[in-house]
Amino acid sequence: MVVEVPELLGQVAIAIATGALIGLERERTPQRKFAGLRTLAILCAAGPIAVEIAQITDQPLFIALYLTLAIGIAFSVAAIRFSLRGEEVGFTTSVTVFVVALLGVLLGYSRVFESTSIAIAIVLLLSERDRLHRYVGKLSDRELRDSLKLGALVFILYPILPDEPIDPWGVVVLQEVLLFAIFVLLIEFCSYVMMRQFGGSKGLAVTGLLAGGANSFAAAGVLARLGNRSREALAAASFALLLATFAMIVRNVGIALVLATELVWVLWQPALVMAGVTLIAATVLWQHSETHDDLGIDLNSPFSLYSAVKFSGAYVVILLVSVGAEELFGDIGLLATAYVGGLVSSAAVAVTAATVFNEGTVAAEPAVGMVVLGIVASLSSKIVLVEVINGQMRRSAVVPMVAIGVAGLLTSVVAWTVLP
Repeated sequence: MVVEVPELLGQVAIAIATGALIGLERERTPQRKFAGLRTLAILCAAGPIAVEIAQITDQPLFIALYLTLAIGIAFSVAAIRFSLRGEEVGFTTSVTVFVVALLGVLLGYSRVFESTSIAIAIVLLLSERDRLHRYVGKLSDRELRDSLKLGALVFILYPILPDEPIDPWGVVVLQEVLLFAIFVLLIEFCSYVMMRQFGGSKGLAVTGLLAGGANSFAAAGVLARLGNRSREALAAASFALLLATFAMIVRNVGIALVLATELVWVLWQPALVMAGVTLIAATVLWQHSETHDDLGIDLNSPFSLYSAVKFSGAYVVILLVSVGAEELFGDIGLLATAYVGGLVSSAAVAVTAATVFNEGTVAAEPAVGMVVLGIVASLSSKIVLVEVINGQMRRSAVVPMVAIGVAGLLTSVVAWTVLP
């Protein structure tokens, strides 16, 4: 026999856990504790109760009274802190108290996902207090200006740009172009942080592995530009680009297999070969290259808006080329379309391949062919981009990427036509 738990009890239980989670962080440092685990847990638990009473009595005033109580507690915390520490007031705990009350109200309206997600974000922010203060203390004026520029792009420019195509072919969407530029800036920032954290060569390697899974084309542009900055950075950037390629292959294959598990029996051979060739090339390059903690790259600024604009222009060109290629080769069929689509987004091609296979439109072999061609197209666009930006990476990065694509295509052909 299953016993149904009343909705209010469930909401209160989650509220107690949510408030306790935030209160636990406050308890971690007793010198900052002016509202701890029990206080915040009980305060949050009162939220669903206030909402329930307000709904039963049809009097929203109860919610207002509850929030007024939270404001009173917040002011009391600030007053007690001021009386004990004088000028060192600090309003973090007071604001936290009020936010916990708001989370309690959200839980009263069954907004469980939103409230728990916000609570986790708040705990992360509170727990990183010392590290954030150290980071801000080291922040230069240039870094601050760059951060403000990125914030303006994300929060001001992006929402006001049109989300509809502006060209006759219906492919250039200004919001998507700006999103690509933001990707470039975030990858540059990631490389900036990682090189400071792990050293030059290792930091770039981590950047390539992380960025390749998000946007390997943007990663290729950033890494090729960094490879131009010094001789020491050339091998490290090439190695990082191969890791980005590996991450892209794993991502696309993973997408296809998650959406269409049956493809594994056909996809595993080209996927294994492409991933294997990538890792072998990366290993050989790493072993035969010197690693450097200092790559001789100026780390005064994490962003380059100029490079983001250039790479966004290249992205638009590829979009337009893909339209022309589709018009020219559209009659060849699904595989040609997959290659053309892969120039823009190989991940989207993997999703499409799994979808048409699940719908019964194509068999497993053509669907896998679409995934492979999407990866090859992504490699093609990166090869062209790297050649244009940094021809010195031809031997260390471009040639291995050509080998990866050829290996994937040959394995597919052999697996489907020669092997039983």
